[in-house]
Amino acid sequence: MALQQITSNVYADTGCMGCNFGFLVTSDGVVMFDSPHRPTDAMELKAEIAKHGELRYIINTEPHGDHWTGNSFFDAPVIAQEGVRRRIQETDMGPHIARVSGFGPDEPRLMEGYTPNLPVITFKNGMTLNIGDHTIEMIHMPGHTAYQAAICIKEEGVVWTSDNIFNKVQTYIQEASPDEWLTTIESLRRLDEEIFVPGHGLLCDKGYLDEQGSYIQEWKDYVWNAVERGVTKEDAIYSLTDKITCYPMESPHQDNPAVNRMNVANIYDFLTNNWKPSNPQNPPAR
Repeated sequence: MALQQITSNVYADTGCMGCNFGFLVTSDGVVMFDSPHRPTDAMELKAEIAKHGELRYIINTEPHGDHWTGNSFFDAPVIAQEGVRRRIQETDMGPHIARVSGFGPDEPRLMEGYTPNLPVITFKNGMTLNIGDHTIEMIHMPGHTAYQAAICIKEEGVVWTSDNIFNKVQTYIQEASPDEWLTTIESLRRLDEEIFVPGHGLLCDKGYLDEQGSYIQEWKDYVWNAVERGVTKEDAIYSLTDKITCYPMESPHQDNPAVNRMNVANIYDFLTNNWKPSNPQNPPAR
């Protein structure tokens, strides 16, 4: 684990397997943003947070397992968009536990008897948390999934964008609405905060929004070209894997062609009116 202090009171880790996570130190305790995917990382983070004060809340930004698996190693209530709670409840825990247990030699022991720490406070469109000397604004911003939220730490000028930004690493569009995602990118542009903690990749700012938006639009145009040529969904899935704009994989547990096949399948359904939120093609969380 390699936490970096990005403002006087905000710490983030952008180098661990899974999502970027971190925390805010307030005058009335600590608020954590997302949680480590790997249990051993969660235990290291728990020890680090204890140096700064009592953990008061965990805020999850989305429903994929790399953002919430580590919740269970902390004793604090979880806050999230209402769809996140429902999606965690629907997770088949057997395969999830088996997969996370394979992340390293010490993980199986930590995953024994595992149960998720579900969100107990949920919101639909937005919510404000006032804690100590800080104001945290949570805003529902669908895109990567239907249940994404941006978490704005007003006094620090920092926003956790969740997976609506993948900074120069492979972007997962496996259940996204491209149109909602493009709308959210414009919403992120209008925020007051200038320091962005993306869901994956290094810290960035609003300057990266053009690249992220162009990438989503490029994918949409790429698959639409196949739809217009009459290419079937099955043929598209296995022929459109050489994406023009390619970013490296962040995780050793996936590869570009596999992710691209999921992206193509989802966007093909979206463009042919067969798409629905929480598309059943959604794979197990990374």
